[in-house]
Amino acid sequence: MIDETSAEPSDGPRAGPALGRRLHGPPARRRALCIWLGTLASWRSGLVKKLVRECGTVSDLLDSSPAELAALVGSTALAQRSRKAHPTTAAPRLERAREQHAAERDGDEKRFAAAFKARPEDLAQAQERFSRSKVVAWCDPLYPPALRQLADPPLCLFVRAECDDLEIAHRMDLLCRTPAVAIVGTRAPSPYGTEMAAALGRDLTVQGVLVVSGLALGIDATAHAAAIQAAKADQELATVAVLGCGPDVVYPQANARLRAEVARRGLLVSEFAWGVPARPWRFPARNRVMAALARGVVVVEGASRSGARITASYALELGREVLAVPGEAGKRLTEAPHDLLRHGAAICESADDVVAAIATIQLDAEALAGHLDTREVARLLERGSDNGRVSGVLQALERGPMTADQVASTCEVRVYEASALLSELEVDGLATLTDGGEYRLNRR
Repeated sequence: MIDETSAEPSDGPRAGPALGRRLHGPPARRRALCIWLGTLASWRSGLVKKLVRECGTVSDLLDSSPAELAALVGSTALAQRSRKAHPTTAAPRLERAREQHAAERDGDEKRFAAAFKARPEDLAQAQERFSRSKVVAWCDPLYPPALRQLADPPLCLFVRAECDDLEIAHRMDLLCRTPAVAIVGTRAPSPYGTEMAAALGRDLTVQGVLVVSGLALGIDATAHAAAIQAAKADQELATVAVLGCGPDVVYPQANARLRAEVARRGLLVSEFAWGVPARPWRFPARNRVMAALARGVVVVEGASRSGARITASYALELGREVLAVPGEAGKRLTEAPHDLLRHGAAICESADDVVAAIATIQLDAEALAGHLDTREVARLLERGSDNGRVSGVLQALERGPMTADQVASTCEVRVYEASALLSELEVDGLATLTDGGEYRLNRR
């Protein structure tokens, strides 16, 4: 049920990047809007990104009136439907696939339409009626701060575990505070890949690192299982599975037993509402959440165009550490890790490599602010996934004034990218361009 006394994000130890400033509007209304929009986004790819682009920030989005949001959602929904196209082939097998796709799309449209017509407060209450489940909104204190660095953060998370509400809240708090690493890879690993995934899942857990993965077949399942086996009996959060479907949906069926064990010892987390089935577009979306939750991503095995490679790309955009397990030369399963290694990813031969790599990753605004105003940096971090590069520029300018060329060299980005990032800092009042063509930090 909607709690009229829902606390706004505080400045306590769990507070994340966007929490230093007050949010506007009644907390219960904002929370209901988060759940309503999050439910709509479960059925519409890219909806949150479009809405944030229209409004500027998530806070601005949630300060909009329900009528304004309904108009925005309606326009983006119509735009998306108009781009849909059926395959034109009449080959029998593809025709059946076309019919199945059309049926799935029509079902999704009906679910979207039903949620769209509902009052935000009513839909929020309906989504929170399930036992052993919790809905965590963007404006809740238990929302993982690292997710606010995404340009299109989930406006709510649907969480399930085999425990009561208080224990779920406690586990979410641990997720917010515990350093996490995502272990990802192919669904059909080699014996070597399986061995490495198991060793990493086990040894990272023993060293106090939370293992996050996607509960897919292969590397994901191996990492989850190893983490659960290595976790002590009294360990309150053994592993976290981020899903590409609703957290109450069993997918894939082959992992049903493992899924039950993850629910018993850890958390099932999804940005997709209850009952939302697996669809291809939901898995890349799931991958960006995994990358954001983690301080680092380890790619064990995978082809060059695999989901593991997509997760690594999101991690790089967010400034997370990316590691790759080397494998046998010339094999398809080593394409993704070897490509990452060629482009500067850290080599991963053991959990020790991972722990050493993530030790330097800082995700909170206070750590990135230096002598700057933490609230201003928090606002910058909320705005999008350039955070990894922006924080690097901030840290470079801490050493003294620099030109765009010098920043580009120091931060290992292109000159035009450095200029764009410096311009953003200037607009935000965090840096000033001097007459000599150098940028300097504005001390507060």
